Amino acid sequence: MKKTHHVYTELHYQMRKREDLRSEQEITLIALQEWMARNYGQPTDHGYQWKDLFLPHGTSLRICHRGMCYFAQVEGDLLIADGKITTPNKWAEEVCGSVRNAWRDICIRRNYREGWTQASAWRAAAGEQTKRPGINRRLRARRITD
Repeated sequence: MKKTHHVYTELHYQMRKREDLRSEQEITLIALQEWMARNYGQPTDHGYQWKDLFLPHGTSLRICHRGMCYFAQVEGDLLIADGKITTPNKWAEEVCGSVRNAWRDICIRRNYREGWTQASAWRAAAGEQTKRPGINRRLRARRITD
């Protein structure tokens, strides 16, 4: 991309107008990270780790119970529901009034273009991708010595 593109000109103008001391490269990097998280669900710097499933900042969660829908949002590294910090299991229990399987009851939408998907489906898909191949090293070693 050319450095003289009109977007860079506008960026330079807005930075001068607001007396922003960051470099254009720094602002561009921030914009690209946010765009990737919004469009591809790629983890940037922040997000909530729910067991094996990473929920990037901005992910929405929903529980439908007795004809009503309840929503929570990942903000930074926290899951926020009704203005309080919570966990998926605790939130499902509060909404439904009893101990529930949060994987089954919670639906997830990582960005506004996607539909709602059951958390258990995201978990199964995440389980197929081996993100950290060395994670079961200790378990394998234990089985060899048994």
